[in-house]
Amino acid sequence: MDPLYVVLIINLIIWLGIFLYVNKTDREIKRLKKEVEELGLNSQKENR
Repeated sequence: MDPLYVVLIINLIIWLGIFLYVNKTDREIKRLKKEVEELGLNSQKENR
């Protein structure tokens, strides 16, 4: 194996890991935002 190929493969694995991690956290953040918005709407209804 050429050292260059090893470096490229390691880079690909790292980038894939970062991409998957960001994707997962992005979904979590969207879900949390939705929950927070629903809580906000519910509290607004109660205040009226």
